[in-house]
Amino acid sequence: MAQSQTSATPTTADDQHQQGASLTSRVAYAFGNVGQSAFYNALSTYFIVYVTSSLFSGIDKALATKLIGVITGLVVVIRIAEIFVDPLLGNIIDNTNTKWGRFKPWQLIGGTVSALLLVLVYTGLFGLVNVNTTLFIVLFVITFIVLDVFYSLRDISYWGMIPALSNDSHERSTYTALGSFGGSIGYNGLTIVVI
Repeated sequence: MAQSQTSATPTTADDQHQQGASLTSRVAYAFGNVGQSAFYNALSTYFIVYVTSSLFSGIDKALATKLIGVITGLVVVIRIAEIFVDPLLGNIIDNTNTKWGRFKPWQLIGGTVSALLLVLVYTGLFGLVNVNTTLFIVLFVITFIVLDVFYSLRDISYWGMIPALSNDSHERSTYTALGSFGGSIGYNGLTIVVI
């Protein structure tokens, strides 16, 4: 008599290992977006609050208004430029060939560089705005553009790795949902910490 086995139950040690690896991979992927989304929240929501309320508090009100306009304009231009730049960055990621794979280097490099530059931006370039506003705005524009490029490299490589994780469309949907779930924890978690 033949034993009946369901496909949902692991039957061999190899199947059990694959199921455990899948769970580990899913959890790791979900947690990978926690920090990314907290970063995005700090960059999008709280950055504008910081620029309009405290970054230029030590300088003349008329000059501060002009600088706020320049920074706001910069953010708008960058968001429009991303329409053209992000596909190029995706192409760079797709053509990356290292011993760590296509995505890990950009996760590490993009996350590290953008995090360091975000700290630099939130310090007002270490108070340079109070010393030399022209130099501040030039360095700020350069810093913010580089920050945005490295943030995009991190973000594109994160979401771009889903097809490499599984060939199964259901599994890909699971990774996408878990990434979004982890992202909501990071985004809302930062809001809770700030409030």
